[in-house]
Amino acid sequence: MVAKKRRGAEGEEVEERPKYIIQKYRDRLSVLRQAQEFSQKDDIPRAVTAYTKYLDALAVYFDITEDRLVPEIFLKEKNIAEILLISQVYWDLAKAYDRSPRLKKECERCLNQFVKFSLGFKFQFINSEMLRKFLKKRAAYNPKLFADAFQKLKLSSKSCYIATFSFDEDSGIVADLRIFKQKLLNFRLGSLFTAYYYQQSPKLIDLFIDNPYFGILTNSIIIRPGLKAFSFFAKNL
Repeated sequence: MVAKKRRGAEGEEVEERPKYIIQKYRDRLSVLRQAQEFSQKDDIPRAVTAYTKYLDALAVYFDITEDRLVPEIFLKEKNIAEILLISQVYWDLAKAYDRSPRLKKECERCLNQFVKFSLGFKFQFINSEMLRKFLKKRAAYNPKLFADAFQKLKLSSKSCYIATFSFDEDSGIVADLRIFKQKLLNFRLGSLFTAYYYQQSPKLIDLFIDNPYFGILTNSIIIRPGLKAFSFFAKNL
């Protein structure tokens, strides 16, 4: 069958996707909702089938195979919500495949995709925290695979745990604190302090997540004003 062609925005000829592919793409979010419902009911086989169907709809639409899905094929600003969804799909698939010893390779592949669709995005910190808490629960059958994925996200992250929790990732205060952190790392005591900070601050964030009202109150009354003052001090050193 010869594909129909149409004129693109620049006047160039582009192939028109067949109607069944377009329809499959339009239905993908309904399929994803079904997958999430199956997952919540712990109906893992049907959840995996639906998640796979969602990813296949994307792959076919972009005329690639599912294993070649990468963030670069999307318009990052326009499709940030879809990119986040894809990262979560690969996360759920990785946990599902983790349950079967014979699917260990597929678990690893999905974790790699999860990392790929997390790196450099605003939700990278959230995804890395999700991984850390999963490891903390000791729920993984292949903990090394999940630990490796966590390290990839953690090592590439420029985030300051508490600062990122309190302010937007792109805020000037977070940027100032990152610069100050780099200065600290030039000194032995500064390196020790930074290591201690990264060891203890996730515990504080866990406390805030488990006790949201306490977290909001502490954040607004103590942490945010304190970080603003410290940021001003650090910037003028």
